[in-house]
Amino acid sequence: MKYGVLVNRGTQNLGDDIQSYAESLFYPHVDYMVDRETIDKFKPDKEEPVGVIMGAWYMWNKWNWPPSKYIVPHMIAYHHYDRSHPLKACPITTEHYTGPGGEWMKAYGPVGCRDLDTMDVLDKMGIDNYFSGCVTLTLPKQKKTADRGKYICLVDLNPKVEAKIRQIVGDKYEIRKLTHSVPRKSNASWEEKAKDVIDVLTIYQNAAYVVTRRLHVALPCLAMETPVLVVIGEKMNDPKRFKPYDKWLNYVLVDDFLKGKYEFDFDKGTPNRKEYLETRKKLIKSCKDFVAYCEKNSDKTVDELNKTKYTRQELLEWQNNLMCDALKKMSTENRKLYDKMVKQKSKNVQIKEESKLVKKIKKYVPEPIKNTIKKVRKKLK
Repeated sequence: MKYGVLVNRGTQNLGDDIQSYAESLFYPHVDYMVDRETIDKFKPDKEEPVGVIMGAWYMWNKWNWPPSKYIVPHMIAYHHYDRSHPLKACPITTEHYTGPGGEWMKAYGPVGCRDLDTMDVLDKMGIDNYFSGCVTLTLPKQKKTADRGKYICLVDLNPKVEAKIRQIVGDKYEIRKLTHSVPRKSNASWEEKAKDVIDVLTIYQNAAYVVTRRLHVALPCLAMETPVLVVIGEKMNDPKRFKPYDKWLNYVLVDDFLKGKYEFDFDKGTPNRKEYLETRKKLIKSCKDFVAYCEKNSDKTVDELNKTKYTRQELLEWQNNLMCDALKKMSTENRKLYDKMVKQKSKNVQIKEESKLVKKIKKYVPEPIKNTIKKVRKKLK
């Protein structure tokens, strides 16, 4: 059977590609890149099934659900995100788990979830699921380099946290500041993406320790046994994404860290906990079993491996309705924003006119009264 690595072609987050890389390591060969955001439109070079490990963050364009009929999915490490509209995406939350979208999820379930919050969402939608963990926990160790243990990595940290760590560490280690915010490379080949991932994983592997706020720095470090400390802010990060990993990691909130309420050895790096190992073991077995299933069924057709019953026409009508509903919601929200903007503009004009009037009136206010007003303002402050 052919295999496709699930990617977000337009990603600006290296974490997406790290997940894809972890999944690709289970395939005998990578034949396609399957774009997560247009997953319903994937079509191989010829009419044949394509095995895909589906672990990912889902998703901006929810009207492009469910996946293409050509995809033979392994539903594992699934993360649901339903707060997309504030981030300039569609306002769909769980509507794509109804109709053909829900039928597809149930047909290829149970769904292995990356976090506890995703499990709660799928429970409410009546979709069978379990906690699988993230596929990045299966990553192997990378090659050793000559500078192993001579530096530490600070990845996308709060500036105050970074400053405090620099003060604590002093000149004991070289400090390498990294980011997972990367330029968009929509046309990059899989080989290019994989190389970028290997390069950064090798840096983490050979660090004395790593400090980050990012999940897909922390979990790869767990897998590679590099000591890691997670320092996150409740406003900058979504702590729900870290459940239950916060119990497996050296983990602290920004405010507590700045107050000195943490347990981490900045001289040697506190060793990681071992609670993740059982999940890692199960993930590896699950992905290997999936590939074995694909190889066993490599002679079967797309229709023979399909588990859903909806027709192409039913799917298109449902997707069309889903998109129309999304556009209506977006139109309504945009109208509200426009009305709010018009009101604010009118208010600004009024404030400006009142300010001009006050300036004119001030010319005729006696100095003793002006001084009294100043004293009253000081007392009010």
